Amino acid sequence: MLLSLLSLFFACEPKEEPVDCTMEFRYSATISLEDQAGNPISDAQIAYTVDGVEGTYVDSWMEGEYAVGGEESGDFVVEIFAEVPMEDDPCCWEIGEATLEFTIEADECHVISDSFEPELEWSMVCADAEECG
Repeated sequence: MLLSLLSLFFACEPKEEPVDCTMEFRYSATISLEDQAGNPISDAQIAYTVDGVEGTYVDSWMEGEYAVGGEESGDFVVEIFAEVPMEDDPCCWEIGEATLEFTIEADECHVISDSFEPELEWSMVCADAEECG
């Protein structure tokens, strides 16, 4: 009798449905960058690590928008550096920098993407008169 009850219990146990994942490629994070005037920054330098390992995927498909990480989850540290030439002085540049730290999770198929709009810290750098000409 006990054997019959145990077999009935295991027969009625719910079975997990297989997960049907897509072949879609997802970015781990998108980062939107603007200069101090609100214009998109199109040539920023971005480097990142995930769980302490150097990342390799950075893409920009639209001016001021950067994709960081491809299907990578974990603890991210993203370093951002941008130079914006000053319109009124060709010998000077505004330098914007930021460090982002965030965690990207994943489900059974893909990363759960997130987006960021960091505030860059700005400073100014000028070349000396001889270098600038």
